[in-house]
Amino acid sequence: MSRLVRGAQARARLVVRRGNRTVRETPEGLGFGNYLYLWLRAYIERERGDDYRVVRVPGMEPWLQVLPGIRGLTIERDDVRLWDRRDPSWNQRFGVEFTREELNAFIRRYLLGSPLARPDIVDPRSLVVNIRRGDYYTDPVLRGRYSFDIEAYLREALARAVHVGGALDRVHVVSDDVGWCAERLGDLLRRYAGTVDYRPPTSTPQGDFRMVATSPRIIGTNSTFSYWGGYVSNVIHGPQSTVVMPAFHARHMDGARAYQLDPAWEIVEDIPGGWDG
Repeated sequence: MSRLVRGAQARARLVVRRGNRTVRETPEGLGFGNYLYLWLRAYIERERGDDYRVVRVPGMEPWLQVLPGIRGLTIERDDVRLWDRRDPSWNQRFGVEFTREELNAFIRRYLLGSPLARPDIVDPRSLVVNIRRGDYYTDPVLRGRYSFDIEAYLREALARAVHVGGALDRVHVVSDDVGWCAERLGDLLRRYAGTVDYRPPTSTPQGDFRMVATSPRIIGTNSTFSYWGGYVSNVIHGPQSTVVMPAFHARHMDGARAYQLDPAWEIVEDIPGGWDG
């Protein structure tokens, strides 16, 4: 397709898409954390009086079953109209694209009454560690963007978590690769807690999220799943919630810094050897 034809098509879309509804297309392959940022955007815009919808995709269905209220923020792809406006934003910049007040109001309206927010862990001497691996480490392109020395980070994060929140009796590990975590991180974790539990591979993503989000003490990694667990924990537990996160998110954007982080969290700014070490 020639540049002239593409330009003409783009101009035509601008002319046509002047309707009173805004639609956010949902790329394939997203996970729950990214869905939540899109739904948060829809909630904010609708609270402002705008008709804003997120296109529903099959991957959303298991989450919509436990969050039925969010269906009202979505739309079937077949119902999208040619003249609907499109919004390409990701809405992940804490304090820029959404405020703490908007975030907390969204969580209270849509998540707190759901099975995802029924506390699994309320013991202040327990800690949940959420380790994201998966395609961050198996896909060469994503590895170049998102990988870092998890062991070095966890050493810093555990020291910070204990300094802020006190000693630990038990650590719960939630990960998409618990075998790797048990082999590579088990000895380190046992230095801090007498008991280390690993979520079984048969656990559901919904159960994993509940364990992270309802814990008053969390160590996360550079994953939107971790970030949302921290957001929800803050609402459930208030000042008793302690969330530790890495400053690093991805090398290909914003100087690698995680712009999703709540600045009130305990943020590990650097690790021995650096994020690229």
